[in-house]
Amino acid sequence: MRPLTHSRVVTIGLALAIAAPRVSPAQSPERDRGTHARYLALNVAIGATTSIARAVVSGTPIRSSVAKGLLGGSLMSTGMELVGTESPATRFAGLQLTAIGASVARNAGTGAPIFSDFTLPLYPFYVRVQPRSERPVTARLSALSAVRLVSTLTGAHRPRIDWGSTLVTGAPVFRSSKWRLPSASCTGQCDGSFAQHNAGVIVYSASAGTDYDLRRALAHESLHLAQQTRDALLHAIPASDVALTRLGAPGRAASRFLVVDVMLPFRFLDEGELRLRGAPRRQSWYETEARAFAPGGELR
Repeated sequence: MRPLTHSRVVTIGLALAIAAPRVSPAQSPERDRGTHARYLALNVAIGATTSIARAVVSGTPIRSSVAKGLLGGSLMSTGMELVGTESPATRFAGLQLTAIGASVARNAGTGAPIFSDFTLPLYPFYVRVQPRSERPVTARLSALSAVRLVSTLTGAHRPRIDWGSTLVTGAPVFRSSKWRLPSASCTGQCDGSFAQHNAGVIVYSASAGTDYDLRRALAHESLHLAQQTRDALLHAIPASDVALTRLGAPGRAASRFLVVDVMLPFRFLDEGELRLRGAPRRQSWYETEARAFAPGGELR
């Protein structure tokens, strides 16, 4: 097998970006093609710019980092495209491919081999794979996802876990007994949402599947899950490792089993920009990107 030169990596990355819109040709007519193309390109750009920023800090050659970052961003775009097909058969693969792409972009900035260290989400856990390590497979608990899971299970309206959807999604999926879920798209409190994602946990309403297509709703929320994963792997997990290591021996011990994944800059930017504009929730970056890949499941 020939080694991956800079030009070959760039070629592979661009080929994936171009091919991504064709992964599922039978997409819903509600998809906005222009917005879809912009967000495909945005994920490629996120992979490249993240690798450049990390390369500047670590002193890694920029040219190599850019090439690998383009590949990582292209894999993230392709993974989101798979989730957006609305097919349960590709939902899990799409989430994992998004995670692999984020891992490639993260590794590129440190000069590590492309697939030397990658993380796969099985919420509420992150499974770390290091093929050349003494312990090639390890798992750590996501603090954010664990807290959300506990609050969901102990809330006033205790939902029922949907095991079938959980297995094909890669995260806990619950069915609420409520006909609609609380929605952030209206002023004050109202129940108008068919499904929600929060910190690696998805809950859908009793009306999803009757008043609205459950498969489309879960695809849309799974896109939010992929966004969460992208942010966590590029930023939250590295930040958690650094913060815990600085706490000395107790922190290093904790980092073997726990990820304090609260540093989510893309999410913070999304929330801040939305507040500055005073726009409704459905016009946020996260919602627009999710609709670009998976048009179903909009807040009502």
